[in-house]
Amino acid sequence: MNLLGPDRLTKPTQLVAKASSKRARVVAVTFLLDGRPLGSDTTAPHSLDVDPALLPAGNHRLEVEAVDSMGGRTRTKPATVTVAPSGSRIVEASPGRTFSQARKALERGDVTVLLAPGRYEVDELQLGSGARLVGSGPRTVLHPRTGAHYWALVVARGRNIRISDLTIDGGGPLRGGSDDGIAVAVFDGSRDVRLQRLHITRVRTDGVNTWGAHADVSVQDSRIESRGTADAGVVALGSDASRDTSVIRTRVRGFTSFGILLQQQKYGHPAADLHGVVLDNLVSDIRDPRRDGCWTAAKSRTRGCGTNEGGIWTGGVEAAVIGNTVVRARWDGIETVGSSTRTTIVENEIRNTRTGIYLEHSTNDSVIAHNLIVDTEAGIQVEWRYDGVGSSRNTFVGNRIVDAKAAGLIVDTGGDRNRIVRNEFVGGARPAIALYGSSENVVRDNVGCGGTRGVVVGMESARFDDGSAAHSRNNRVVGNRSVASC
Repeated sequence: MNLLGPDRLTKPTQLVAKASSKRARVVAVTFLLDGRPLGSDTTAPHSLDVDPALLPAGNHRLEVEAVDSMGGRTRTKPATVTVAPSGSRIVEASPGRTFSQARKALERGDVTVLLAPGRYEVDELQLGSGARLVGSGPRTVLHPRTGAHYWALVVARGRNIRISDLTIDGGGPLRGGSDDGIAVAVFDGSRDVRLQRLHITRVRTDGVNTWGAHADVSVQDSRIESRGTADAGVVALGSDASRDTSVIRTRVRGFTSFGILLQQQKYGHPAADLHGVVLDNLVSDIRDPRRDGCWTAAKSRTRGCGTNEGGIWTGGVEAAVIGNTVVRARWDGIETVGSSTRTTIVENEIRNTRTGIYLEHSTNDSVIAHNLIVDTEAGIQVEWRYDGVGSSRNTFVGNRIVDAKAAGLIVDTGGDRNRIVRNEFVGGARPAIALYGSSENVVRDNVGCGGTRGVVVGMESARFDDGSAAHSRNNRVVGNRSVASC
């Protein structure tokens, strides 16, 4: 990996890195100044636009870290760069008249606006192509008029848009509830939109929502919070015309439906919502009070069980879900939906959920590797085949599943031709690996240890959705063992 660019920054500049991996596709490149992220790029050729007028002057260490789809990380040696701005044009604004003028400039685009600390009342603050909206840190606050309804506080509509270094206060729920209230909306057709170092708080519905034919929309190094009433932290409504959506190093907490939702739910589409990246985020406390019945004896009479309360959901092709921590997402930690093909779910930590990782039917040729899953009902579950669609040819390798009460890894009816290799099941139920009407799998060198003794692998017949019998056939089960301790 090589870092290209000037060693002296005097005007807005593109930093460029050439990155490759021998074993997998590079999914993200992060540029770091003195060890802190300046920003990340998920599309090749990997680059980052920087304005030295918004950086501290003087000499600094510049490094680049690349992450590939299997979680491999490589970092360059530090290079010295001097920040000495001289050619930047920035519009400075503060609450009142100057902000009113800045609003018009942002809507026209091709401008950088720097907001002073203070509170700014907004409703659909529009950013056109080339607009940069930069705050002075957390004390720069965008907020709605007290008690007002709004569709979105900030709207990015165009290309090459940046929003950074400020707080967006959604105002919290209104009395009687409301179906509106997005903090940042990224409009259909927008491209190259980066949201960085934002604190989005008291969200009403969604923290960030993007839809339509969007591309290269990224949320980075931010905090997105609700007090248990809003729907989701980040929602990307994907399609065949969307790609390269990413959420990186962001904390999402306190939503009812989803922490991060890359929502593409059509099946069998070969390039739908291509190359989504969910990297190094912390998602916690995803709970829907309307679904409390799902956790009682009356759950069969509660509608919607399992359709939300998820930490991270992804439904696009060749997505990479790497290095995230999910805690207390009540239904599942990570779930694949839609056209999840050649997806990698690697080196995540998931705790205190019903299911750690759930693969919906139509998840194929994907890799689930080196994840730590603790205190769940099921550690990993592959959904049963229905409507003629199952999940096949997936690889489960090197996962560590601790205290799974129902089973460590469940492959349900018609989930065939998978590789389940070198996983470790600590405590929890036995058999640790349960094949229900699943055939032609390779199940090799898995270990069950600690707690309950018993067989590591179990196979049972089951039924397809049409009622016909599904028998486990032609599975290669070799070298699996139960030991006293890990």
